[in-house]
Amino acid sequence: MTSSGIPRSKNPQQRHLSRASADSFGFYHDMIQSSGAATYLLGDAFEATIAAQHFGRLTVYDRQLIGADHRRDLVHIRRDGFEHYYLQVLRSGRVVSGRPGDERRLVPGDAVLFDATQPMRSIVDDGDLVTVILARDQVEAVSPDVRHLHGSTLPGSEPGSLGKAVLSFLRCASSFPETSAAGIGHVITNMLGQVLGRSDAAYSDAVGESNLESSRRLRAEIFIDNNLAADLSSDAIARSIGVSRSSLYRAMQAVGGVETVVKRRRAARLRLLISRQDTETSIGFFAEQIGFSSISHGSRAFKEIYGQSPDQFRAALRSDAISADQALNPGRMRDWYGTIND
Repeated sequence: MTSSGIPRSKNPQQRHLSRASADSFGFYHDMIQSSGAATYLLGDAFEATIAAQHFGRLTVYDRQLIGADHRRDLVHIRRDGFEHYYLQVLRSGRVVSGRPGDERRLVPGDAVLFDATQPMRSIVDDGDLVTVILARDQVEAVSPDVRHLHGSTLPGSEPGSLGKAVLSFLRCASSFPETSAAGIGHVITNMLGQVLGRSDAAYSDAVGESNLESSRRLRAEIFIDNNLAADLSSDAIARSIGVSRSSLYRAMQAVGGVETVVKRRRAARLRLLISRQDTETSIGFFAEQIGFSSISHGSRAFKEIYGQSPDQFRAALRSDAISADQALNPGRMRDWYGTIND
């Protein structure tokens, strides 16, 4: 519904994938193969949920993913001839991305630009992330030297952060007409052009932090993800990972602070639980199961991050589940990548 109470027309570009069955990795592998990359399991646990929107020569993937390693190498590059660009943005979680051998651990709001004509790697332990696929000719018409940014981390902590701008767009993406999507592509390419004016030293300064603080933050994030239903106060987290509260604050400052990380991860887990399409279980039960104090608390956090309430998200999934033309599959993805690379 719109704020005026008028039903909003269904977005014809929206596609959803929700797979939690035993064969889910095989299906996800085939999906990613359509984009020109190989995927490997990281461990025993795997889960993937994808919402996708395709607007002609721009495609947006909104993913929640557990336990996958993505690689694009020279064999893939020679085989498919893809030349598009893709921008990966982390909303929350634990993700390492970049050029093979030079991957960096991302923090929420960070973006990584990839050129499909060069190798890349992205390792997702447990992540909530967005990927925007952009046509090469449209990007280079505005930013002809952008290929030099391949694999570079564009920090979310900087003023005018590209990653934060993309996440802001995504909060209203369900209502975008195709003409607006084209405008978004133009905004992204213009922002990339501005990034190119910055020095390599500025990048190094922006993404640098002590190994000790990085290690503490990672331990805290793993503890949070594994204990969402528990008391996740700063005191409890600091005590559990064996650091002082002040040390925890310093380590978590780069990702918005302890409360922000806990809220993002609980909202991401709520979205994942709803995506499993267990219609017998109430959203309120899910919210309490993962540590929200109430359904209203969970709904506010969810809407702040994703731009729609949990009920609206569940309704969209149900609607897509009964519509064959809304299903996301490898064949459809191949068509999209073909259009973008024409």
